[in-house]
Amino acid sequence: MRLKRWPAIIAVLVLSAVIGTVAAVWLSGDEPEAPSATPPSPSASPSPSAAAPSPSAQVTGEGVVLDFANGLEQARVLGSATGPLVVREESQTGGDVSLVPRDGDFAVRFPGPCASKDDTQCPRAILDAGANKALNPGPRAFRWGAAVLMAPGETSKGSNVLQKGYSQFGTQFKLQVDGAKGIPSCVVAGPQDGRNTIHVAQAEQGVADGRWHTVACARDGAVLRISVDGVPQREAAVPADLSISNDAPLRIGGKGVAPGNDQFHGTLDDLFVAIG
Repeated sequence: MRLKRWPAIIAVLVLSAVIGTVAAVWLSGDEPEAPSATPPSPSASPSPSAAAPSPSAQVTGEGVVLDFANGLEQARVLGSATGPLVVREESQTGGDVSLVPRDGDFAVRFPGPCASKDDTQCPRAILDAGANKALNPGPRAFRWGAAVLMAPGETSKGSNVLQKGYSQFGTQFKLQVDGAKGIPSCVVAGPQDGRNTIHVAQAEQGVADGRWHTVACARDGAVLRISVDGVPQREAAVPADLSISNDAPLRIGGKGVAPGNDQFHGTLDDLFVAIG
């Protein structure tokens, strides 16, 4: 008979322990910790377009911005520059400049690389913004640049982003992306010591990686600077009295549409020239 009491005694002890635990939890005001949720996955990396600040977002002074928000044909004129500037597309051999979506508006895409060894057969296309005299900085400080998107396979020996004037005669300012690594550089050219001299500030890093990058040039007195994504790269010395003024048009994507035009292959946006 004595052995039959043990199950009842054990049940009473277990029930007392449970009641004590519940009471302790209730009196302490704490709830049992919930099981840990699955750790959140790391936040996604920002998209290339979001990571690259717009080079023309805070451009001031006189000049022009081409952000293509209203299509190919209209540029935004800055300051007292006469305008509006009308942008024309020029092409040969089936080349085309097309609008592509970017961040709620548009960017412009140029013909891709050409497999033909005969350059006369390759598609060529540029944008021409005309020869507005307000885009001649003279000896004044000025800036120019663009947002650039290039894949590794879109590089070439010479890819002109924008330019006004020619380096072999007269004066020029230019932004280009050259070589297999897609290294950008800023150029100004003009007469020095009786002959035309080309001054180049070349970046340390390439931009042909399939991501948007902002490349900006600045000439201030005797210094020419280049930056990529807001990070200063290199400088070059220029004559402090070099006055850049010419009757050439501002061209985007190449120096013209004839063979050997240094055709840009890739996508551009937010091009600007700002003087002062």
